[in-house]
Amino acid sequence: MKYFYFILLSILVSFLFIFANLNPYLITLDLFFVKFEGVSIGYSIIFSVFIGAIISLFLQLPRLLKRNPKVLSNKKDENP
Repeated sequence: MKYFYFILLSILVSFLFIFANLNPYLITLDLFFVKFEGVSIGYSIIFSVFIGAIISLFLQLPRLLKRNPKVLSNKKDENP
Protein backbone atom coordinates (compact mmCIF):
# COMPACT_ATOMS: atom_id res chain seq x y z
CA MET A 1 0.00 0.00 0.00
CA LYS A 2 3.02 2.23 0.44
CA TYR A 3 3.67 2.62 -3.29
CA PHE A 4 0.08 2.29 -4.52
CA TYR A 5 -0.44 5.97 -5.36
CA PHE A 6 2.98 6.24 -6.97
CA ILE A 7 2.26 3.25 -9.21
CA LEU A 8 -1.21 4.57 -10.03
CA LEU A 9 0.17 8.00 -10.93
CA SER A 10 2.92 6.43 -13.05
CA ILE A 11 0.39 4.35 -14.96
CA LEU A 12 -1.81 7.40 -15.50
CA VAL A 13 1.07 9.49 -16.83
CA SER A 14 2.18 6.68 -19.13
CA PHE A 15 -1.36 6.37 -20.51
CA LEU A 16 -1.42 10.10 -21.12
CA PHE A 17 1.78 9.91 -23.14
CA ILE A 18 0.54 6.87 -25.04
CA PHE A 19 -2.69 8.64 -26.00
CA ALA A 20 -0.79 11.76 -26.99
CA ASN A 21 1.75 9.94 -29.15
CA LEU A 22 -0.47 7.30 -30.75
CA ASN A 23 -3.06 9.81 -31.95
CA PRO A 24 -1.03 12.54 -33.68
CA TYR A 25 -3.71 13.47 -36.22
CA LEU A 26 -4.69 17.11 -36.02
CA ILE A 27 -8.34 18.08 -35.77
CA THR A 28 -10.33 21.27 -35.41
CA LEU A 29 -12.43 21.72 -32.29
CA ASP A 30 -15.40 23.98 -32.84
CA LEU A 31 -16.93 24.97 -29.52
CA PHE A 32 -19.73 27.50 -28.97
CA PHE A 33 -17.70 30.68 -29.16
CA VAL A 34 -14.15 29.43 -29.79
CA LYS A 35 -12.55 27.45 -32.59
CA PHE A 36 -9.32 25.56 -31.87
CA GLU A 37 -7.25 24.39 -34.82
CA GLY A 38 -4.31 22.02 -34.76
CA VAL A 39 -5.23 19.99 -31.68
CA SER A 40 -4.29 16.33 -31.73
CA ILE A 41 -6.90 13.66 -31.07
CA GLY A 42 -4.93 12.29 -28.12
CA TYR A 43 -4.80 15.59 -26.28
CA SER A 44 -8.48 16.24 -26.94
CA ILE A 45 -9.37 12.82 -25.43
CA ILE A 46 -7.18 13.46 -22.39
CA PHE A 47 -8.62 16.95 -21.93
CA SER A 48 -12.23 15.75 -22.19
CA VAL A 49 -11.68 13.00 -19.61
CA PHE A 50 -9.98 15.49 -17.27
CA ILE A 51 -12.79 18.04 -17.61
CA GLY A 52 -15.38 15.29 -17.03
CA ALA A 53 -13.60 14.23 -13.83
CA ILE A 54 -13.53 17.81 -12.54
CA ILE A 55 -17.23 18.35 -13.33
CA SER A 56 -18.21 15.12 -11.59
CA LEU A 57 -16.12 16.10 -8.55
CA PHE A 58 -17.91 19.46 -8.31
CA LEU A 59 -21.29 17.75 -8.63
CA GLN A 60 -20.40 15.25 -5.89
CA LEU A 61 -19.01 17.82 -3.42
CA PRO A 62 -22.35 18.61 -1.70
CA ARG A 63 -22.95 14.93 -1.15
CA LEU A 64 -19.41 14.28 0.05
CA LEU A 65 -19.36 17.21 2.46
CA LYS A 66 -22.87 16.67 3.83
CA ARG A 67 -22.99 15.91 7.53
CA ASN A 68 -25.23 13.19 8.85
CA PRO A 69 -28.02 14.92 10.83
CA LYS A 70 -29.09 11.71 12.52
CA VAL A 71 -27.13 11.01 15.65
CA LEU A 72 -27.43 7.41 16.68
CA SER A 73 -27.73 6.89 20.37
CA ASN A 74 -27.55 3.74 22.42
CA LYS A 75 -30.32 4.93 24.77
CA LYS A 76 -33.07 3.74 22.45
CA ASP A 77 -32.46 0.14 23.43
CA GLU A 78 -32.83 0.80 27.14
CA ASN A 79 -36.25 -0.25 28.39
CA PRO A 80 -36.64 -0.28 32.22
